Amino acid sequence: MGIYILVKVKIFQEFKSNSSTQLSGQATYQHRGNGDELTLVTAYFNIGSFNKTPHLIYSKSTYYKWMKNFQFVNNYVILYTDDFNLSVLFKSYRTHFPVNMTKVYIRRQTSLWAFRLKSRIKAIYNQKGYPTPGKPAYSSAMHAKYELIGNVIKENILTTTHLAWIDIGYFRSKISDCFVMKPLKNMRDDHISFSQVDYFKPMLTLKEIMYQTKYYLAGGLFIGRPEYLSLFIEDYKLAVETLMGMNLMNSDQQILYAMYSRNILCFQPRVPIQPFFDENILKSGKGESWFYLGNICQRLTK
Repeated sequence: MGIYILVKVKIFQEFKSNSSTQLSGQATYQHRGNGDELTLVTAYFNIGSFNKTPHLIYSKSTYYKWMKNFQFVNNYVILYTDDFNLSVLFKSYRTHFPVNMTKVYIRRQTSLWAFRLKSRIKAIYNQKGYPTPGKPAYSSAMHAKYELIGNVIKENILTTTHLAWIDIGYFRSKISDCFVMKPLKNMRDDHISFSQVDYFKPMLTLKEIMYQTKYYLAGGLFIGRPEYLSLFIEDYKLAVETLMGMNLMNSDQQILYAMYSRNILCFQPRVPIQPFFDENILKSGKGESWFYLGNICQRLTK
């Protein structure tokens, strides 16, 4: 028998309009459906070791270790990678699930729009006085998340009502029981759901967002219905190209901040964000806020 995770939180929702408003309210989260509602899309592209923070290095072995936890995830999973050995291992971890629940696609980095941006991103980061936020290849890998979700929709690979991006290193704590990721009943069908990890500051400029690596949403997991994700991804790619035309760039979390700030880009995103957070965790600044949406979407299975 599955057990439901019920979490009482405040929801912060910003609506984009000529007179932007912010609404909050109480909600108790429950899962919807019987387990066939959510396909997870993930990826690993080998960009070498890199500094996630000044004192934290992520390498290939880091992701090899974290991805083992996908053996416990009882959802349809689609993996994109340029690493054949990783693809074989990933599939081996999930052999106890029906074969159709795991799909793996090998893609060269150069075949993707996001990685073809790398030289342009490098030129931006090499500008005098630009506080380089990391490897250009890392920024490309983050932009690829949105491109790959779009590919899944265009190629009609999924068979579920909802689709999620999830980082291959998302499940990094110790896990011993199988679980299923399920959409929440109060997820708005015409919104994209994210974890909120900091308070939104509407008065930041584009330069401040990019130079200071500001964020308020976690890019490790987002969930939506395919028809709205398609529009959201088109707008995301437009935001990337717009910012590059201004010689500004960073990672996906900064792109999202810029997109949903008040009218500082040349267009309004067509699909609103529905952020989820626990106010006490948000105030404390604890790292668990980055995984909040994933935690409340989990339901244990037999």
